[in-house]
Amino acid sequence: MTGKALMSPEEAARIVREHIRPGRVECVRLEDALHRTLAEAVACDVDYPPFDRALMDGYAVRADDVRAAPVTLKVVGDIAAGHAPLGAVGPGEAMRINTGAPVPPGADAIVRVEDTAAEDGGRAVRILKSATTGQFITPQASYVRAGDMTLSAGMRLGPLEIAVAATSGAAKVCVYAAPRVAIVVTGDELIEPGRKPFGAQIRNSNAPLLTALVREAQAIPIMTISVRDVPGEIRAAIGEALERCDVLCLTGGVSAGEYDFVPGIVAELGCRTHFHKVAIKPGRPTLFATSPGGQGVFGLPGNPISAFIGFHLFVAEALARLQGHAAATHRTLSARLIGRLPEAGARCSFIPAKLTCDAAGAWRASPQPWQGSGDPFGMAGADALIVREAGTTAATDGSIVTVRLLPHWTCVGEDRNADGERE
Repeated sequence: MTGKALMSPEEAARIVREHIRPGRVECVRLEDALHRTLAEAVACDVDYPPFDRALMDGYAVRADDVRAAPVTLKVVGDIAAGHAPLGAVGPGEAMRINTGAPVPPGADAIVRVEDTAAEDGGRAVRILKSATTGQFITPQASYVRAGDMTLSAGMRLGPLEIAVAATSGAAKVCVYAAPRVAIVVTGDELIEPGRKPFGAQIRNSNAPLLTALVREAQAIPIMTISVRDVPGEIRAAIGEALERCDVLCLTGGVSAGEYDFVPGIVAELGCRTHFHKVAIKPGRPTLFATSPGGQGVFGLPGNPISAFIGFHLFVAEALARLQGHAAATHRTLSARLIGRLPEAGARCSFIPAKLTCDAAGAWRASPQPWQGSGDPFGMAGADALIVREAGTTAATDGSIVTVRLLPHWTCVGEDRNADGERE
């Protein structure tokens, strides 16, 4: 790629989506379906409600009988929720009824218990207010009819969608299987987090970082392997991972140094490289390939923030596609900058930031104090990335900047702009 313009992050993300197809489908119990994505639509198997349903505690009556209220009616029965009426309501009659119970034949209105007075030991009722036809009744099939689609394929199932599936009669739903992700971390310098570094050693933060990111994306980290910068070890780890995973994430060894073996080994194993190096900062050496078996193979830089950015921009796209989505969901908003930023240079820059909301409801973005892509400490507490397109001029305090929200960010007022106005 020497002498060629680097690929834009938008084009790179499009290439990932183009080469990753929706994954395996499995049927799971509703209890296990939270945050999964429907592969097949759900239809209701019965009318809902399945009967004319009382909306209030009170009395089921004939509207014509109570138009001249107050009137007294004979009480001919009781209907509790979950029980069918044992008879019909005739002229001059009423039945006591609970919320949710089926309306008896003959009745066409409900009078609230607050608008009545029991008489003759409960054998009669004084109706104090008139009622109109259909009052406080939910008609049969007014929500959905039998056969109506209630959840469409591609929907992500939250608690409310699971309630809809249950109401529709689905004990199980067909969803996209959670993608299986293998993580291979390379580097002679790496030691496990519980050990104290000695000499040129550093702690391995990428393995727990990527494991957490994979889980955050509703995928399953099935294996994590740490290997030295030894071609044979890297080759064996990649081969083992590709036997089990849907997506392989490697970190380290993807640049152009003497010990950056990953691009060559990926090619040797028959993988087709679709891009290597993207016009982003940090994360320029990011690689994406597909294996002969169709798995996505990502080579992320070894610096933790570069790996973090590469995951959000590209790996998240693959995991979204495998789960049946056209693309990953990225939320952005405009905010006013706190502080200053230099011009962006030739690559699109992603700067960790903290979002706050001022008294007027306007967003403020404060860049985190960090020392570059090898510094994870400055990233702690960040809930967004300030996006600086290539060639953007320097930004001064109060300038409006584009902010990309990280997945864990939630706040009321996301629909407000940098000046606190609703968009």
